[in-house]
Amino acid sequence: MKKLSRKERERIARRELIIDTAEEVISNYGFEGATMDAVAEKAELGKGTLYLHFKSKASIYLAICERGSKKLNQLMSKVLAEDLKGIDMIKKLGMVYLDFVKTYPIYFSAFNYYENLIGEEKLAGSELAAQCEEYAREAMAYIVRALQVGMQDGSIKDSYDPRELGLIIWGASKGVVHIAFLKEKKDHMKILDDVSFSLESLVKNFIELIGSGMRSDDHKS
Repeated sequence: MKKLSRKERERIARRELIIDTAEEVISNYGFEGATMDAVAEKAELGKGTLYLHFKSKASIYLAICERGSKKLNQLMSKVLAEDLKGIDMIKKLGMVYLDFVKTYPIYFSAFNYYENLIGEEKLAGSELAAQCEEYAREAMAYIVRALQVGMQDGSIKDSYDPRELGLIIWGASKGVVHIAFLKEKKDHMKILDDVSFSLESLVKNFIELIGSGMRSDDHKS
C-alpha cells in the first residue's frame, strides 16, 4: 500500500473532521436548519477550507450517507460470516439494522436524502452518489445471500425468488423504520396516534412476521 504524504494525511483528517462536525450540527438542527457556516464554525475551519472539501451542504450529506452505508455493510458482512442457518441470518440482519438505526438515526435520514435525490441533475457525475449506490447494492447482496443460504440449508422455502424476496424485505424494513420516525415528529397522520408502538417493537414484529412467512415447514418442526 502506498504511503500517504503528510499533506494527504492532513487532507483526509480534515475531511473526516468536517463530516464528524456536520453529523453533530445536522443532528442538532436538522438538515434544513444546518448551514455551511455553522459547520465551518463548529469545526473551527475557514469557509474557504470547508468549500475546498465540499461544494455544498448536499455533498456533505452524501458523504454522511456514504459513511453510514459503509458502517452498516461492515456490520452486515459479519453476520454472513457466522455459522448460522439462513433463516437465523435474516433475523440477525434485521436486529443489526434495528440497532444501527437506533444508534445512528442521522444515517437513516441520510439514506433517505440520497434516495430522494436520485434522478436529479445534482447527482450527475457525483462520486459520492456512485459510492452510495454501490454500498446499497452490496447491502442487498448480503440479504439475498442469506436467503440463498436458507434455501440451501432448508430453513427457508425455496419457492421464492431470493432477489425478489430480498427486495421486499429491504423495502418493507425501510417503511417500518420510516413510520417509527414519523411518530417522533409533531406533524404526522393522526392514525399513528391510535397505535402504541416503538421503533423496536415495530422492527421486532416485522422480523418475526417475515420470518414466519418464509420459514420452511421442515424448519418449523
